[in-house]
Amino acid sequence: MPTPLPIDDALPAVREALRTSGAVVLEAPPGSGKTTRVPLAVAAEVTGQVWVLEPRRVAARAAAQRVSDELGERVGETVGYAMRLDRQSSERTRVLYVTEALLTRRLDDFADLGAVILDEFHERSIHTDVALAWCRMLRRQRPDLKLVVMSATLDGEAVAKFLGCPRVRAEGRMFPVEVRYLERKDERPLELRVAAAVGVVEGDTLVFLPGIGEIERTAALLGNYEVVPLHGELEGAAQDRALRVPRSRPEDAPRRVILATNVAETSVTVEGVRTVIDTGLVRQAAYDAWSGLPTLDLGPIARDSAAQRAGRAGRLGPGVCLRMYSRADHDARPAETAPEIRRIDLSATVLALGGRELEWFEPPAPAAWRAAIALLERLGALERHDRALRRTAIGDAMARFPLPPRLARVLIEAAALGVGREGAGLVTLFGRRLGGDLVHRALDGEGDPREKRRLEGMLPPGGRPPADRERALRLALLAGLPDRVARREGGRVRFADGGAAESEPGKDGYVLVTEVDRSGTRVRARNMTTVDEDALLEGATVRNTMRWVGERVEVREELCFGELVLDASPGRGDPAAVADLLFANARPTMHRLVPDWDRGVALLQRVAFLRRRGVALPELDLEIAARAACEDCRSFGDLGGTSLIGAILRVLGDPGLVDRLAPETVRIPGRPRAAVGYDADEPYVESRMQDFFGLADGPRIGGDYALVLRLLAPNQRPVQVTRDLAGFWQRHWPALRKELMRKYPRHYWPEDPLNAEPPPPRPPRPR
Repeated sequence: MPTPLPIDDALPAVREALRTSGAVVLEAPPGSGKTTRVPLAVAAEVTGQVWVLEPRRVAARAAAQRVSDELGERVGETVGYAMRLDRQSSERTRVLYVTEALLTRRLDDFADLGAVILDEFHERSIHTDVALAWCRMLRRQRPDLKLVVMSATLDGEAVAKFLGCPRVRAEGRMFPVEVRYLERKDERPLELRVAAAVGVVEGDTLVFLPGIGEIERTAALLGNYEVVPLHGELEGAAQDRALRVPRSRPEDAPRRVILATNVAETSVTVEGVRTVIDTGLVRQAAYDAWSGLPTLDLGPIARDSAAQRAGRAGRLGPGVCLRMYSRADHDARPAETAPEIRRIDLSATVLALGGRELEWFEPPAPAAWRAAIALLERLGALERHDRALRRTAIGDAMARFPLPPRLARVLIEAAALGVGREGAGLVTLFGRRLGGDLVHRALDGEGDPREKRRLEGMLPPGGRPPADRERALRLALLAGLPDRVARREGGRVRFADGGAAESEPGKDGYVLVTEVDRSGTRVRARNMTTVDEDALLEGATVRNTMRWVGERVEVREELCFGELVLDASPGRGDPAAVADLLFANARPTMHRLVPDWDRGVALLQRVAFLRRRGVALPELDLEIAARAACEDCRSFGDLGGTSLIGAILRVLGDPGLVDRLAPETVRIPGRPRAAVGYDADEPYVESRMQDFFGLADGPRIGGDYALVLRLLAPNQRPVQVTRDLAGFWQRHWPALRKELMRKYPRHYWPEDPLNAEPPPPRPPRPR
């Protein structure tokens, strides 16, 4: 393991690793200065621009400002930043701090980059994993591209092995932090508990809360303090106010209480803070498997995040961290936060990659990857070409929007239908749990005005405004959420992709469900918008359904949208499938239903004999033949007009082959048509002994196969079974003749059977 060095002493090792290997992993704890010190050192090694990927907007702006201050410059000169809706850079900019999502949307725009630095890699956002895999791939084509992976808490050995590069460790400048726990459980609302905790600690305090709502509710209870919010949605000036203590602040000013989300965990220093209150909660990126849209799920932080939060109290001097949970609770939590690649929807990632495959540091679950591809194909964003996936024109347009793929598809379709403005409002309403019909709300002008304007500005020129804006919006919604179509029937809805949910009673018909509520196993449709049946026709497919009714196969041709049947009529169905269903139900009684069943069985015995003899015939048994007899039939009644023999001959292809090589009958002196038996291991002919008089050799089939001869006494029982008829006459006939004459004196038993004529058959006895 590398020896830890102060960050300034570690920089030469970082630069040397970049010269020799082109990549390096830097392990440096919070407070080491890696975010501000390393990028300029890397810039000295490359000619192109250096991008520093930060997980949060606050960190990107703060780092760019801090380095610019140290250089005595304004942000946007040597050092700048870029993020959604905010950019400060120029042609002189060498180091650009960017949010990770911005890089993911510009994967094909790396031509001018000299280096990429992944800061706070231990947070393992999906964008970080994509950037790491993408840069690893790109470095094979561009060895001059340098890559630095920086982490505060992650063991870098695995990453270094993945990249095949050295590791460097740097020391931090952390002061001791006293960690306290609240061991007694408190059931009061979170904001009341936080307000009480603020009252028992001293000095300027940084409070970690899970979200903006909790920040606002807590701020309302802290009237005696200077309360400063800090979260990613604030304007830059408001973020600066939270991070910096005003120089003109009087000594007797109220205590500062910074109420922050997890944006303050890493990469930023909040001036003046030596006390941290950690609620132990976070809203983490996840997704709703039902809607397929991103969510922020409330849950406990892992131990690595707890360490990061506590570290904020020791950046400027000895500090205190009050954890609003017990020591046992802390110790029972996971050691590390699960990476996003394991817990979020991957469709936006697959879209950004255009279906391209990467070698991942930690691969996503194959099922999740396949599900993302299937969704994008359904939305028309991806298509297969020569077994490879590629983005369509629609997919290219979707990738340009900072929206989940479903909502990007809705917006693109809305613009194409001439309702882009209303569509922009519609997509901003998702996830707000408003209730009711979102289309009506969008038409009434609801939605985030700023976000609506931004999305409208990104839209291409749309079509002419339609006469029916409401219908156009519903069609746009359908384009992005085709798997959320359902049919409402009373107080329930049945979904096109299977499953059902409860709903408010209403008019029966087709709806699109945009949100559901869950309580245990109970699912209730929350937001629904009606969908015209005609709108579903473009995505409908025709399928045939079969069922067994009475003694026949009933086929319906159905026009379906997913599992929902839009229309149905009698159909013909797939003949093979119809025959299979008929055979499955008729099998036990086919021997009574098919007229020539017994003769067909006998024909199969002849076929089996020929196959044993090596004749090239299709594999054929009673099961196959019976199934073939069901072709072109739909009922038991139809089987009364079919033929097992005809089915066998259709399979064989040459109707005369079996008759030529394995005939049903042969001629013997006493009978012009003696039946050949094929129901034994060896074919045979069976007749009274007198029928063989005058015959020196038995009949043959297939050219040279001698039949077994069963010679019957007058009582129709065999007295001799042989293939050597001449030998029988010569060796055994004299003795046998005496016995037969004694038992059957009225019958003709000549001394020389080879030269005797068979007697005529005796007439049957009257009954």
